[in-house]
Amino acid sequence: MFKSIKEKLTLIKNNLENQTHILIANYLLECIENKKTPKINECSKKAFCSESVITAFSKKYGYEGFKELATRIKVEIEYYNYNTKHNNIENEKNKYYKKLLLNSFEMIDDQYLKTQNIINSIKNVKRIFVFSSYQQMFNAELFTSELNLLGYDARFNFQRKLNQAWINIIDQNDLVIVMAFGLDNQYLVNHYELIKNKTKNIFLISSPSQMHKFEIYKELIVVDCYERANITESTRSILLMYLLSQIVFELNS
Repeated sequence: MFKSIKEKLTLIKNNLENQTHILIANYLLECIENKKTPKINECSKKAFCSESVITAFSKKYGYEGFKELATRIKVEIEYYNYNTKHNNIENEKNKYYKKLLLNSFEMIDDQYLKTQNIINSIKNVKRIFVFSSYQQMFNAELFTSELNLLGYDARFNFQRKLNQAWINIIDQNDLVIVMAFGLDNQYLVNHYELIKNKTKNIFLISSPSQMHKFEIYKELIVVDCYERANITESTRSILLMYLLSQIVFELNS
């Protein structure tokens, strides 16, 4: 309802048939833009017409008179003021989350040398095996697929019970990447216990809460949120994908 007043006045302004109506509409639009309640005597001066003409204008476009039109415009101005304040609050919330992500990205960037070690190892091995906790399987599968597209022999099983097939063929020359996040990770720990007896070329990507479960690795990269109290699964997924995307990007450069 509120928005239609401004739209209606804009249409009147753009209709060249009645110059007086254009001037009245211009004045009313200026009031809206300047957040000012319109007054009939001011409108009369701006539009070079009598107040009766302004009353007739108001009635033509669906209002009982100028007073009702002015009241509707005043309400519209207050409505948009509220929206502006509300949007500013929402923008601050969005900026806070953006800052949270940027600070978390910097925590990953601070482990640049470790990331480079993974990248160099991927370049120098024939096979890469990826094992992941349940919560990050989508990211692990996407990462593996992108390595495949770049020509690397990377392998990942979405069905956990099939991981044993990969474990059986792993040797000391293979690269193993383990992604440990969340709580339901005992199956991943069990697989790791078997893998570490076959190769020491293990790179662990983990949250702080899970890293203690994996004692032997060639390199550890911790993926954590700048403010841990605010971390959600979706945020953790973004942070992990940021790291994995960096690896793929540099391999493709």
